[in-house]
Amino acid sequence: MVGSGKFGAQISDSMDCNVYLLDGGNGEYALIDAGGGMNPERIVANIERIGIAPSQIKYLVLTHGHGDHAAGAAYFQRQYGIAVITSKEIQPWIEQGDRDKVSITAAVKANVYPKDYQFPPCTVAQAVIENDEIVIGDIVLKVIDTPGHARGHIALLFERNGRKLLFSGDTVFAGGKVVIQNIWDCNISEYADTVAKLHQLHIDCLFPGHGMFLLSDAWKHVEYAQACFERLEVPPNL
Repeated sequence: MVGSGKFGAQISDSMDCNVYLLDGGNGEYALIDAGGGMNPERIVANIERIGIAPSQIKYLVLTHGHGDHAAGAAYFQRQYGIAVITSKEIQPWIEQGDRDKVSITAAVKANVYPKDYQFPPCTVAQAVIENDEIVIGDIVLKVIDTPGHARGHIALLFERNGRKLLFSGDTVFAGGKVVIQNIWDCNISEYADTVAKLHQLHIDCLFPGHGMFLLSDAWKHVEYAQACFERLEVPPNL
């Protein structure tokens, strides 16, 4: 983890989601999510602190288009030439800097983001769909469509030493929590279906978009969220 804001480890700007640096071996690295773009230099400093130059990073994969995850993408692309990967659905929103589609306009109105919050556009090098694979060195990330929290949301699954690891974005968190918001593309029925899909994976490790990551028995946390939805309830919100 090289970035995390007020809802996590607080190692970078308060607006940042959890930003993960993935070492795929063979000198290839990728970032999972980009943070909120308010002070990306703090993320860069954390990367450099562990002896890696940002110029070594090949890809930046966005789990979805919300500002705290995607607004920093333009910076990393512009400064270091990192190729940005998104779901096919959000590709035009990222390339056009569409503040309405990624709910920046609503978030500013609700004082979630400051009035001068920026969401600069950037070019998407690769747009992915369900079951596509993203190869980072000797790691293969499988793309999973995970709508509910937001349209065009994806999670990324890979296996290491017989264990299943998932970058879940804002789909599910430690404790079986979720993030349901009053925005145009948050859909509870889709959210329930997504959590049921993730429960079937029986994941070992969970690396969510906020809060603590889980290094064992992560499936139990997903199971709790699924059980809430099955009872026609809503899991606790983060």
